[in-house]
Amino acid sequence: MQYIIYDFETTGLDHQKDQPIEIGIIKIDENGEREEYDIFIKPPAPLSEDIKRITGITDELLAEKGIDIEPAMKAFFYVLGLRLDGYDKNVTIIGHNIIGFDNLFLRRYAEKYGYQVPPKEHYFDTAGEFRAKLLNEEKYQHENDHDFHERILRLIVQGVRYNLTAACQYYKITMDKDAHRADADCLYTLQIFEKQKGIQLFKPKQSDQPQNAFNF
Repeated sequence: MQYIIYDFETTGLDHQKDQPIEIGIIKIDENGEREEYDIFIKPPAPLSEDIKRITGITDELLAEKGIDIEPAMKAFFYVLGLRLDGYDKNVTIIGHNIIGFDNLFLRRYAEKYGYQVPPKEHYFDTAGEFRAKLLNEEKYQHENDHDFHERILRLIVQGVRYNLTAACQYYKITMDKDAHRADADCLYTLQIFEKQKGIQLFKPKQSDQPQNAFNF
């Protein structure tokens, strides 16, 4: 089994109108070896002040390091194991609140470029798992992880914070980088997933620099 953690930073919250501006990816194989990618994407217009403030991403950064949306998404799909004729069945795709946000962008661009998306059994949402713990909710016998997390994330409950920062505080994970940067958020999400599943996937790398194996 391969585990892939991903996170988007976007120009806004509307998955039909906005677009990713950063893709963070961590891929871990059966031997615990991991690959990291951090892809910046040029937006069609200057970023809003809110997005700059939240993410710390600037128009200048994207002008220097960003690539066009199509090659960025196709590189992302390649890492995920998505193809025009199928998908890698040996992959678990992990993210924090991907059911209600990131996966919506993923599906939009997969449909646009003709890629097949793995069925819901391949996804694990750490936000849904964390919120279920806070609410003392348990999985129904017939539910897979995706259906369980989707049900929990739809519950209307006031005052329950389940964002990435709250989850890191709960699981005693040190956030030495700001949230709302895709590469750092992937690392935090990986550590949350490990705590939730009681497994250890993370092996320190010799270099902290993300890989970029793509010839853009």
